[in-house]
Amino acid sequence: MTNGDNNRLNDADKSSEETRERDEAKHEEAELDEALDETFPASDPVSPSRIDGPNN
Repeated sequence: MTNGDNNRLNDADKSSEETRERDEAKHEEAELDEALDETFPASDPVSPSRIDGPNN
């Protein structure tokens, strides 16, 4: 095997590693989005105004 062959293999390994890391990041982002969707009602901020009127 020549030096050029080794470089091509190393480049392929790097590309494969970068693709795997990108896929993992996308998966993690999707998991976080799903978790946020599951807790949506609890993530709504509390309303600072009264809903029963000012005189009650």
